[in-house]
Amino acid sequence: MGGAIPAGPRLVSVLERIVVAKREALRRRRELLPLERLREGLAPTTRSLRQTLRTTPCGYILECKHRAPSGGVLRADYDPAALARSYAEVASAISVLTDEPFFGGSLEHLAQVRAAVTLPLLCKDFVVDPYQLFEARRWGADAVLLMLSVLDDALLRECLALAGTLGMDALVEVRDEAELARALRAGATLIGINNRDLATLEVRLETTERLAPLVPPDVTLVAESGIRTRADVRRLRPLVDAFLVGSSLMRRADLGRAARELVVGRLKVCGLTRAADARTAWQAGATWGGLIFAPHSPRAVTLEQAAALRTAVPELQWAGVFVDAEPATMAAHATTLALDAVQLHGHEPPEVLAALRGALPTPCALWKAVGVPLEGPARAAFTLPAAAALGADRVLLDSQRGSQRGGTGASFDWRGLAALSEATRAELLLAGGLGPANLAEAEALGLWALDLNSGVEDAPGHKSAAKLAACAATLRAAGGSRRGARG
Repeated sequence: MGGAIPAGPRLVSVLERIVVAKREALRRRRELLPLERLREGLAPTTRSLRQTLRTTPCGYILECKHRAPSGGVLRADYDPAALARSYAEVASAISVLTDEPFFGGSLEHLAQVRAAVTLPLLCKDFVVDPYQLFEARRWGADAVLLMLSVLDDALLRECLALAGTLGMDALVEVRDEAELARALRAGATLIGINNRDLATLEVRLETTERLAPLVPPDVTLVAESGIRTRADVRRLRPLVDAFLVGSSLMRRADLGRAARELVVGRLKVCGLTRAADARTAWQAGATWGGLIFAPHSPRAVTLEQAAALRTAVPELQWAGVFVDAEPATMAAHATTLALDAVQLHGHEPPEVLAALRGALPTPCALWKAVGVPLEGPARAAFTLPAAAALGADRVLLDSQRGSQRGGTGASFDWRGLAALSEATRAELLLAGGLGPANLAEAEALGLWALDLNSGVEDAPGHKSAAKLAACAATLRAAGGSRRGARG
């Protein structure tokens, strides 16, 4: 039942060492727990990873991984159950590394995650024996990874058949055309393309771009390795049904925010006045909240109200919005509230920004809103100022009608922003009339963040949970997938 590493180019020695160690560990485990006892009372799973991915426009399998041979310890405070809970609001499924000597995992980690979340669980290990499928199911897995760099065809077919008996899905991992052909011949219906070259450890997203067109439409396709940013997602999203993401998230201290920004992009919900709305914004996928301190705004909050919101949802990063306020006042608010950014939405000249920057606490960012005329000669004459020229870290573009900047509920024609350089677009936030109807087009611009306000409200300052959820769903699906949502 052991199988052999397939013939072909010599694999990197670390993989060979892993396989040798895995077989020896399995020999010891089988002595302690014979297969007959392991199988006793084992019930098939009722959660389907593949079906979950097939009914989601773009799926995300987010991973719990302690360390890796190529990267060392990825997360010192590794708590797989806590990590899974951080992922749960945006993930389609959770992957758990269970290899112990090389990745610091264990089957017990799988059980801990199973107790923490209800999402489908993928047991990610180096399967060299069908015994491991029984183990994975016993400890709570709904799916297993089968690597064609490790399995020969006979063992692959045996594992696929056993997975079906246990009600489990098998994610069959391939690295090249030859392995893809083997997976398809074996009848794999859930295939992962690993963008990492096991010989060099180099990651190339071109691997998915090369292999994806060869995969039949009835096969569910997952991109693995090298998906670090929202730009990577935009690049591969039309080619695959889902992404498996691990190392890039494990290295982030702000894991919850990192997961949200990968899945829906960087989203700010401005004009928050109620703690319940702030919590709903976070649950929907937003990572920034906006507190308006302009007295004339129907969404204005006091310093005390802002502090209560900040305390109620500390997971959000918070920006304070001011209109022609005194620098000392803005700096005091930023210090008291520990704001992550101050957003100037008035006619503040560069010298005010310079004075404010010197007074702001570290690392509070400084953003300057620029009104973009909706129409007429002023719109034709508009030119985009650089953030540095304004003395700001980033520029927020908002619709302007007459002298009214922001709060118009209307969108200017921002399609031309696509022609800007990547560096310039990375400085920009976009606001003004954004909602479910136009978010997909706005997201495709690749700006630093999108800013929602009136487009997700039932009344000024009262955010709609349904509209926020619709925005999150739109952003998750933006750009489509190989086939979109299917039944």
